[in-house]
Amino acid sequence: MGMTRAQKARKYGESGGSTAAGSRRSRGAAARPAGVRPTSVHEMRPDELAAEPTRGSSAGILVGVAFFVGAALWLYYHLLVLQGVSGAMAHGVTAPELLAGGFGPEHVADFARGLGPDGHTGYKGVHATTGLFTPLLTGMGWLLFTGLNTPQRARKWVYWVVVLAYAVVFVAGNSALDAAVAHPADQGAAALASGLVVTRWILFAALVLITVIVAVSVVRRKLSDFAEGRLPGQRPRG
Repeated sequence: MGMTRAQKARKYGESGGSTAAGSRRSRGAAARPAGVRPTSVHEMRPDELAAEPTRGSSAGILVGVAFFVGAALWLYYHLLVLQGVSGAMAHGVTAPELLAGGFGPEHVADFARGLGPDGHTGYKGVHATTGLFTPLLTGMGWLLFTGLNTPQRARKWVYWVVVLAYAVVFVAGNSALDAAVAHPADQGAAALASGLVVTRWILFAALVLITVIVAVSVVRRKLSDFAEGRLPGQRPRG
C-alpha cells in the first residue's frame, strides 16, 4: 500500500517529491534558453545541414544490394541462360545476342534451323521472362548507384540517359531477334537485330566505364573527407 502525500512529506521533507522533476526542468532550461524556440530545419543555412550517418548508410546498403542483384542477374542470363540456348536449344549454334560484333543473315538462318519450331518457342519464352527482367533490374541497380553517388545533377542525367538507353535497346533487340529468327530469309530483320545487339554491347561498355568513373570519384571524395576530418565520428581539423 503506497504512502500518502503527507506521509511522504514527513519522511522525505517537502522538497523530496519534487527534486527529480525540478532537476529535469532545470536540465531542459539549461539546454535551451527561456523564450527561444528550436530552430527549424527549413531555417538553417545549407552549410548548417548535415546528413544523418544512419540514413546515409542504410541507403547505401539498399543501393548496393540492388546493384548486386542486377549484376548477378546479368551474369546469370548471359553465362547460363543464353549458353543453354546455344547448346541445348540450338544444338551448338551461338545465340545471336552473344555476338558483340554483330552477325549476318546466314548466322540467323543457322540458328533458326538449330532451334526448330519447339526451340523457337522456348527462345521467345526466354526473352519474355529472364530476357525482360535482366535489363529492368540491371538498369534499376545502375540508376540507383549513379544517382546516390553522383552529386552533379547534369552528369547524373547523362548517366541515367545511358542506363535507360541500354534497357530500351536490350528489350527492343530481343523483339528484333524473335522476328529475325521467325523469318530467317528476311535480311532486313537480321540487319536490324544485329545493329541493336551491337548497340547493346556498346552501351554496356559505356555503363561499365561509368561505373568505374563513379566508383573512383566516390573513393576520392572519401579520402578527401578523411584527410580533412569530415567523416562521421572524426574531429574536424582546424
